[in-house]
Amino acid sequence: MPIAIDAKKIDELLTRGVENIYPKKEFLESLLASPKKLTLYTGYDPTAPTLHIGHGITLLKLRQFQELGHKIIMLIGDFTGMIGDPTDKMAARQQLTRKDVLANCKRYQKQASFILNFSGKNKAELKFNSAWLGKMRFDDVLRLAARVTVPRLLERDMFQERLKAGGTIHLHEFLYPLMQGYDSVAMDVDGEVGGNDQTFNMLMGRDLMKELKAKEKFVLAMKLLTDPTGKKMGKTEGNMVAFSDTPEDMFGKVMRWTDEMIMNGFELCTRVPMEDVREMERQMKSGAN
Repeated sequence: MPIAIDAKKIDELLTRGVENIYPKKEFLESLLASPKKLTLYTGYDPTAPTLHIGHGITLLKLRQFQELGHKIIMLIGDFTGMIGDPTDKMAARQQLTRKDVLANCKRYQKQASFILNFSGKNKAELKFNSAWLGKMRFDDVLRLAARVTVPRLLERDMFQERLKAGGTIHLHEFLYPLMQGYDSVAMDVDGEVGGNDQTFNMLMGRDLMKELKAKEKFVLAMKLLTDPTGKKMGKTEGNMVAFSDTPEDMFGKVMRWTDEMIMNGFELCTRVPMEDVREMERQMKSGAN
């Protein structure tokens, strides 16, 4: 599939729902304005047996890249899922077994196919990070760990919060961003898309790409769908709209969203043109029926 260089589509890709772009927006913009076919991915740890609307945000962004002709990888973190992502957690996650993670991700590709194309000329590819992480020897891990300092890992906000609160940090939690970062190296990608809560992990991959492959990797961090208190809508908070929900349940859950959540939901979770979203926002603010 040839690369489409459509200025309007590129602008929407770079702005809709986007919190930050690393190293900067202009870098990615220049790549998208070139004939180069980019390879990019998002990783999904199978910590629950269904994807949810929060995952749909990154899947929709991947679909935008796919429609421009770029190579998309949906990465299942069947190895990292056993470690447990410490992001925003004030205590270590309960570790899952390999049986657990494989059972959880059984429906992920089918659910993701509601948004991504896994067939055709430019089909998305499904990969599992156990393919490389599960084959690493202990000396491989040591060499990789030598690339990262403890102060760098302690830059994570939640680690600082735990220490201030007198909590503990387990060694395997330090290894999580290292392992996730190595995914980028193993797949030799050009970029990664993820929620802004994953920025530290994604930038770790960017650091390792520079160290091990002398290659610049872009990171596109997406805004999160949050409730009125600022908490992420998802598994942990128990307020997720799951892909496995019935249409009736999905509708009921969305109808319970507050007015403050509606515009963010339209921007992040739909393909309604942004000019229409802005007009709806204007009408809501003006009190129009």
